[in-house]
Amino acid sequence: MTQRYFLCHQHDIAETQPRGFDIETDPSQEPLAVLLIRYDNQLYCYQNRCPHLGIPLNWQPNDFLSLEHTHIQCSTHGALFNPNDGQCIMGPCNGDQLTPLTIECDEDDKIWLKVS
Repeated sequence: MTQRYFLCHQHDIAETQPRGFDIETDPSQEPLAVLLIRYDNQLYCYQNRCPHLGIPLNWQPNDFLSLEHTHIQCSTHGALFNPNDGQCIMGPCNGDQLTPLTIECDEDDKIWLKVS
């Protein structure tokens, strides 16, 4: 069964100003760390977890991007990921990708995370 979790409203996510969320999907497990980004006016959602070390990508709240704001960057080792497909293009996990998550937007402009 698919569960939905409210993340925010669409207007809360500005272009290249991602936000992180910790979603409690199961009280017996750690919260699911989520990264939501608007890039080229499209919304993308990934698990906030580096595929190389399994740690959060950000080192400060909502700080996920490279200095140029063109890529998602791992704060630990500097790996760069494309915002539109999560593919690592530089760093120790080159060729890996971020884990995409499913979102949906409703008629009230709310963004929901869908977890199966």
